[in-house]
Amino acid sequence: MLRTCLSAAIALVFCAGGLFADEIKGKVKSVDADKNTITVSVGDDDQTLAVAKNAKIVSLVGKGKKATLQDVSGGLGSVKVGADVTLTTAKKDDKDTVTQVKVEGTTKKKKDK
Repeated sequence: MLRTCLSAAIALVFCAGGLFADEIKGKVKSVDADKNTITVSVGDDDQTLAVAKNAKIVSLVGKGKKATLQDVSGGLGSVKVGADVTLTTAKKDDKDTVTQVKVEGTTKKKKDK
């Protein structure tokens, strides 16, 4: 009984961190890899957000059920202006900080036969 309660409490602590994360979907307006910032257009507004140094920069490759997330080589500096992105943010020192940049709409290159 004690083991079950302790396991449930530990699971709750790990899952609670994800509850405070927020997602922002938009189009990349600019990227400054030196300052670790990204500016995205969300509707009619532009938002400039700090990107954590250890943030994951991933790309959604493929379509449908076979789509997978892959790390983007080159990190933040390789995110192109105009790309559709989903930014996962977390509060750090009362400011939103990007913890993951997911680049949308990337497809696998076909191999030449």
